[in-house]
Amino acid sequence: MPVFSSQYNATIDDKKRVVLPAAYKRELGEAFDRLLVAETDPYEKCVNLYPTASWEKRLAFIHSRLNPNDPRQSRLLDKFYQSFVKISVAENGRLNIPNSVLDKAGIDKEVVFTGQGDRIRLWDANEYRKVMLPDDDYAGMFEEFLGGGLNNFGS
Repeated sequence: MPVFSSQYNATIDDKKRVVLPAAYKRELGEAFDRLLVAETDPYEKCVNLYPTASWEKRLAFIHSRLNPNDPRQSRLLDKFYQSFVKISVAENGRLNIPNSVLDKAGIDKEVVFTGQGDRIRLWDANEYRKVMLPDDDYAGMFEEFLGGGLNNFGS
């Protein structure tokens, strides 16, 4: 399973296409089926890109938590299934993400790809700069949420 990290700047062309960074293409490996799932993030103004195996794990998790026979949960599933689309990745790594997905995330021209483990996130560059965690806050939040586990790995 790929582990995506780091960040890369890119530009969306006039036909709304963008090229996946070479490091992410390498991480996907030779067995990559040239399909990604593009999901409008439910909390932030970005697009999450998942390889098939990662997406299948996400779907299994969501279905394990929701009952499609409960009317409210069924409406949530309806909305969830409207929030993503499968996209093909051209051999050169070019992505053609539908305009509707880019528009929902406020993505226009200058973008930032960020790796987040099993998914890649695509941000409008201005939005990314607004929401990115400042370096000064990183250590404090790491301590708060992970208990200072930088050196002990949970032991």
